[in-house]
Amino acid sequence: MMHRWVVVADSGFVPARGGGDREHLGFLRVASEAGWVAALVIPTREPIDFNALAAVVGDTPVIPTDRRLSLLRLAHPRYPYVVASRPYPHGLAKRIQTVAPDATGIVTFSYKSHQIGENLAIALHLPMVVRHHNHEGTYHRSLAAGLRGPRRLVMSWEAWRIERDERKFDRSPTVTAIADISAEDAAARRATGARRVAHLPPFAFDINLAAEPLAVAVNRGEEPPRVLFLGALDIVTNQIALAWFTGDVWPRVREAVPDAVFSVVGSRPPAALGKKLTRIPNVELHADVTDLRPYLARSRVAVNPAVTGSGVNIKIIDYLQAGLPVVSTTLATRGISLRAGVDLEVDDDPVAFADAVVGLLRDADRAAQLARSGRARVAELLDPRRNLDRLADLFAEPNDPVSHSPDR
Repeated sequence: MMHRWVVVADSGFVPARGGGDREHLGFLRVASEAGWVAALVIPTREPIDFNALAAVVGDTPVIPTDRRLSLLRLAHPRYPYVVASRPYPHGLAKRIQTVAPDATGIVTFSYKSHQIGENLAIALHLPMVVRHHNHEGTYHRSLAAGLRGPRRLVMSWEAWRIERDERKFDRSPTVTAIADISAEDAAARRATGARRVAHLPPFAFDINLAAEPLAVAVNRGEEPPRVLFLGALDIVTNQIALAWFTGDVWPRVREAVPDAVFSVVGSRPPAALGKKLTRIPNVELHADVTDLRPYLARSRVAVNPAVTGSGVNIKIIDYLQAGLPVVSTTLATRGISLRAGVDLEVDDDPVAFADAVVGLLRDADRAAQLARSGRARVAELLDPRRNLDRLADLFAEPNDPVSHSPDR
C-alpha cells in the first residue's frame, strides 16, 4: 500500500534543541526516505531554515502556520494554552489539497497540535494517527512542581486544563489511532478509554552515528575522567535533574575520584544556572554547541538523573548509541525496555547513584561491557524502518464518520 502523509509538527525543530526536536527529525528522516511524507505543517513564530529542512525532507512542501504566543491564549474558552497557541489557519485544508492531492493520512506530532491535525483530518476526510511525545498534563504538573508563587498556580491550572482536554482528544472519533512514545504512557492512556493505543518507540535514533561507537574514551581511559550530561538547559525538568545531581551526587563522586570532571552540555542555559554551575568544583558548562560528538567521545560515563517529567528521555538514547555506559534514575528509563544492570546502571538513591558512577569510572572493563550491551539494545528496540511500518499499520482501521466540518 502506498502511504502519503501530511505531517503536522508541534513547533520548529531545526536546529534540534532537545529530545522532542530529535524525535521530529528522526521520524521525518526515515519517513522521507520511504517517500511517505506528502507535506509538512509547522506551527512557529520563528523563521524556518528551509535549507536545513530540505536536507531531511527533500522537496516536500513545507507550510508554516502562525503560533499565537499571547498570554491571552491562557484564557481561551475551549483549549489550554499549548493547543490554543497553535490555531488552525483558515484555508489550510485547501492548500494541502493543492500541494499534496495524493495524501492518504495525517500524522500529528503531538497532542499540542491536535487542533490543526483534527481539522485537517475532518476537512480532507483522512485518517489520523497521533504521535504522543508524553502525557502532556503530567509533564506540565512536573513543570509546576519546579515553580513558586503565582507561576506555580498558573502552571497547575494549565496542567489541569490539559489533562481534561487530552482525555477528550484521545477518545475523539477523529483519532484513528495513537502511537505513544512510552510504554507506560500507552498503558495509562488505554486505561482512560483512549482509541487504539500502540506503543511505538522513539525515532530519535541516528543511523549514521550508530555505525561506529563514538565513546572510544571508555576503552582508552583518557584523563581527566569526564562524566557527561546532555540536555536543553532552559527546561525545568533538566534544571531539577542537575540540581539533584550536583547537590546530592557529584560531591560524593569527587570525593572518590578527585580529578573527575562533570561536563554539562546543553542549549539556552539561563544566566542563573550558568553562574551556579561554574561555581561548583570540577564542573564545565558547554552551552549551545553545534556538534555533540566531541563531548560524547571524550566522556567516560553519562548520567541521566531525571527526577521529574514524563514520556521517553531521549538523551539516554544519545548516550547509548554513542557507546557510553550510563547511570540513570528509574524515571529516566521509563518508556523503553532497558535492562538495569545489563544495559545500564539504574539507581534512585543519591549515594547508590554516586557509587555506580564511581564504579564505572574505575572499572573500564565493566564500563565497556555495559556500553556494548546498551548500544546493542537500543539498536534492537529502535529500528526506525521497522517502527515506521508499525506506524503505517495503525492506519489500517478506517476512520469513524464525523458529522461536522471546519472552515476549509
